[in-house]
Amino acid sequence: MNIQGSDRLKTDKPRSLKRSLFVGLLVSTIVPILLMGVSSYYIIYTVLDSKTVNGINGSLQQVRSNIELSYRNLNYVSQQMTNRDLKLLLKADKAIDKYILSQNVFAHMNLVAYTNPDIGLFYISNRTTNDYLFQNYPVQANDHGPVLAVDNGVTYQAPHRTVGGGEGLVFSISRPTDLLTASSYDIYVETGLGVYEQLLNQHQYGMEAVQVLTDKNGIVVFSQDEQLFPPGSVMPGHFSEQRYQVSGGHYYFRAQSNQLDWFVYSIIDKRLYDKEVNRWAVYWLSISAVSLLVSAAIGWWIWRMLVTPFKKLHGEIYQMSGDFTAASQRPSSPPKTNILEFDEVMDRFQHMRINISQLMEELKQNEEDKRYLEVEKLVHQMNPHFLYNTLNTIQWLAKTKGQDEIVSLVTVFIRLLRYNLGRDGDLVDLKHEINALNDYVTLQQIRYNYEFSVQIHAHPAVMDVKVPRFLLQPLIENALYHGLGDMGSLIQLTITMEHDGSVLIEVKDNGIGMSEEQIDELLHHDIPAREKVGMGIGLNYVNTMLRVHFGEQARLQASSSPNAGTTMFFRIPVQPKKGGTL
Repeated sequence: MNIQGSDRLKTDKPRSLKRSLFVGLLVSTIVPILLMGVSSYYIIYTVLDSKTVNGINGSLQQVRSNIELSYRNLNYVSQQMTNRDLKLLLKADKAIDKYILSQNVFAHMNLVAYTNPDIGLFYISNRTTNDYLFQNYPVQANDHGPVLAVDNGVTYQAPHRTVGGGEGLVFSISRPTDLLTASSYDIYVETGLGVYEQLLNQHQYGMEAVQVLTDKNGIVVFSQDEQLFPPGSVMPGHFSEQRYQVSGGHYYFRAQSNQLDWFVYSIIDKRLYDKEVNRWAVYWLSISAVSLLVSAAIGWWIWRMLVTPFKKLHGEIYQMSGDFTAASQRPSSPPKTNILEFDEVMDRFQHMRINISQLMEELKQNEEDKRYLEVEKLVHQMNPHFLYNTLNTIQWLAKTKGQDEIVSLVTVFIRLLRYNLGRDGDLVDLKHEINALNDYVTLQQIRYNYEFSVQIHAHPAVMDVKVPRFLLQPLIENALYHGLGDMGSLIQLTITMEHDGSVLIEVKDNGIGMSEEQIDELLHHDIPAREKVGMGIGLNYVNTMLRVHFGEQARLQASSSPNAGTTMFFRIPVQPKKGGTL
């Protein structure tokens, strides 16, 4: 079975690059176009729906504002009609006084009508006798429109037929002549016949709409389609924070009057609403279809142009997939494709082989350097909360026993431990490193019974320089290990700013000194585990961190003379801050 399967695989005809490129270009052209068409349809539907809703809501708010303005204008006219002469006329008893006052009132009424061109019929009537005291046009009916709202004695009527006779619809208000005292006379004012068409135009939303006015309880007072929304019916009231509501095959949009507490609705048939949206969707789908055809033609042209260069590039890659070392050293120039971009790729291909080989060598070196950073992993694997809690318990017990020296020791150790276990990045300010070093020195002085002293001299300008964490502590550990001798041992840490902008860090002890062999062993080999002190971070760690962060020029160096002590030093470059110096 296995032999037959192997023979069958050998006889299978492999797919050609030409066919693969054709299929790949066809799929990579069709699939994105189809995905873009579907996603674009959804996006355009959403955007257009939002645009339509915003447009309808904006128009509806304008309708509500214009109706409120018309009602305010009607109320203002009614206030103009109640002047002093009218009040005196209604109280006058003498005929001559009534005549004079009536002439003045009539002249004032004419002035009011002249200065308010949007006002239609208005009159003053006696509520008891139904007599008309003043009127600017003949009154044919006394049936006012349905009440939309009542506010401060003023009744606001929804659109109704004019009382002057005719089929035109008007807005109107009615009120007593005196709102403060009982009066048997009423004032009626209605708008002109053209105002209704301006305010409640069914086509002002971009599509035909039915407009309905309701009172504060949502009961229909006026409807442009009394069959669908008869007066007295209740409109949907579950809008809350929604911009519109869909019910019974209609879109309901609503605006509320903040002054008189009534509502105006704009109702649009769902088929008309979707027709506007689908028209844009069909338009976009047509564009997508054309784009698909254009993209297919472009894909064919690209395929014809790239098939030959791809074959040559494939040959280069095939050679590279063999012996990588030999391929990277092959000096022959790559073949030309007569296409500028591909020729540039071919020219750089040989350089890439060499660079990859060099990078592989550097990777091996970096892997070797990782072992010097294992101490970081060990530190971060410790549970800081357990250590802090345990040390705090020791501190509390020592304090209760009156062991002030132990309390001070534990306090310094907790502070040093918190710094060593910090996880806020590899680089810290030099001042923080010095503070941690002071705590470390304090602990070591207690350990060695103050047999040595440490002097730190740091230029103020270098305190904000960024250095790797634990950079100074191994240097002091080394000085203690090799330089601690008789009483009076001294370790000096000096940090200065040099003329070239670099920072020089020196650690000097007054010990017995070291030979060249000892210095080489110290800088290039780890200290045996039994001889480590403190955190146990060797000088190779310092060397590695300097090389990683500052380059080869910042390596650790040492100088020593017999019986004259040892000096460990290194320089790190410092870039000035933007806009100034350090």
